[in-house]
Amino acid sequence: MTDRLDTAAREPMAHRAAQELTHRLFHGLPRADQRRWAGAYLTGLLATPGKKSVRNMGWAVCASYTASQSLHQAVNESTWSWTDVRAELTAWCRERTEVRGWALGRVTLPKRGRYSAGVHRRFDTAAGRTLNCQLGVGLFLLTGHGAAVPVDWRLHLPDEWLGDASLRRRARIPDTVRAGSPGRMMVELAATAGRSGGPGSFGGPGGSGAPVVADAETVQEAAELIEGFTALGVDWAVSVPAATPVLAGLSPAARRPGHRPAGAVAVTAGALARQLRGSARALGAGEPDGPHLLPALVHTPEAARPLRLVAAWAPGARAPRRLWLTSLHGQRLTEAAGLFRPQAVDPAALAGLDDCGLRDFEGRSYPGWHRHMTLVSAAYGHRVLGPADARRPVERAEVRAA
Repeated sequence: MTDRLDTAAREPMAHRAAQELTHRLFHGLPRADQRRWAGAYLTGLLATPGKKSVRNMGWAVCASYTASQSLHQAVNESTWSWTDVRAELTAWCRERTEVRGWALGRVTLPKRGRYSAGVHRRFDTAAGRTLNCQLGVGLFLLTGHGAAVPVDWRLHLPDEWLGDASLRRRARIPDTVRAGSPGRMMVELAATAGRSGGPGSFGGPGGSGAPVVADAETVQEAAELIEGFTALGVDWAVSVPAATPVLAGLSPAARRPGHRPAGAVAVTAGALARQLRGSARALGAGEPDGPHLLPALVHTPEAARPLRLVAAWAPGARAPRRLWLTSLHGQRLTEAAGLFRPQAVDPAALAGLDDCGLRDFEGRSYPGWHRHMTLVSAAYGHRVLGPADARRPVERAEVRAA
């Protein structure tokens, strides 16, 4: 007995568009059952109201009692390459929108128990409390109309996971996966995007490629990101803590690695922003609480080139509510004004991903997590970049016995 998706001509436009995307993403999978059930999982993420459990998605796509088991196997037990599918998703997105930039962001995924890959206790700033959770780091393509579509992911694995052979074996974590901080994973994701080529990929400093933006939670992470992005040779903007140290009052010609000429002033980014607020120039539309460019070149030990400092203030506040260091200059900085926002990844994108099952993965394995996140990303990409008539929720798509 075999199962198949009902692709009758009477299906709605939304369903046909989803089918077109599944064919694009999964045509390279080696086995027909992998293509079928990966596509059914994607359709289930789009068609199922509420929680996207495999049981709920099974009933949304099929009348068979075994559908949920097949969907579970499609992500947890299958062998298809999520790397290849993500590359197809990235290409599909680029064909449908101008790439304004690439954002790197964190996603906290609350979990029960201790055996899901990478689960650990962590303080979540958004929730304001410590959670039992997984931490995902995503690469988001910033579209021409302001949306952010995830196209690649990393799962943070704390030391206790990487050093415990039993935990690794239970979660099927490959031997090739090594320790890495969230900041290092962001740099790795940026490098992957830069190697993908094509319109909208990264260009060299001052070139025409789309810049990368990221949020640093600590001074140490800010240094890690700046050093990593500089080594990649891409244009970037990093939101940094106010305590981040910089050198000010230094001409570009005088800068040499490891050399501090007379007259250079060591100061924190926050203190410099307070000193220069009166002469800051608005970027972009010029909203009072929007990004403002400070009239100073600054340097950090991690970047050989001079950097610009951008700040945003809440109305009436003296201290900036947000600070960015950036390698962008001149017209490219002005054109990138829309990338300087309160969070590198818009909360609306995370809400949309939640509606596509972001936090609903029921498996525990490392490969299962990556396949689920790949399919969630594809579902959200369909919602954002699919044909206008196809962006509403997909109606029930029957997988039936034949």
